[in-house]
Amino acid sequence: MKKRFGVLLKVTNDDLKLLETNPKKFWRGVKKIGESAFTYCRGLTSITIPNGVTKIGDDAFKDCRGLTSITIPSSVTEIGSGAFWDCTGLTSITIPDSVTSIGERAFSGCTGLTSITIPNGVKKIGDYAFRGCTGLTSITIPSNVTKIGGSAFYGCTDLCLNFKNLDNIKNLSIVFYGTEIKYVYFNANGEAIFSHKK
Repeated sequence: MKKRFGVLLKVTNDDLKLLETNPKKFWRGVKKIGESAFTYCRGLTSITIPNGVTKIGDDAFKDCRGLTSITIPSSVTEIGSGAFWDCTGLTSITIPDSVTSIGERAFSGCTGLTSITIPNGVKKIGDYAFRGCTGLTSITIPSNVTKIGGSAFYGCTDLCLNFKNLDNIKNLSIVFYGTEIKYVYFNANGEAIFSHKK
């Protein structure tokens, strides 16, 4: 395991025993999870990130296919590009209100993901953020989101999107690229619901 200046740089499968037996020692001094820190740690099945960590770096948990559960604390403000790319074992994740940005391909290829809550604090969702998340059926986009990247939901063929404030989104045509969305409805609260079915 490598750390430097508060950044967790690299974790191997051999380091996971310390994470399990002495998490306090494992996380000591860590403020950021660095780029590719846990990449290919396929022995990782669950993790609780402690309060005080502010950023989950690019590709931090990429290809951790055994990961089924993760707890993200309210101190985290940014989820980097590809942070959970191809974490096919994840079925649900709760993003805290403190997060303002979800990076490109952050959850791309998470085929087991069936539930995700995007909090009110999020302002930006990157390109391909949920590409290939074939298990997702419903996502609510909060009113503070002002930018959604191209093909953010590409391949999410069963997905319905509920926009709390449609006026904030300027690039809907590329947002829906690669989905089966064909219809739009407005509920009693004036929220726009985009769906693949009538």
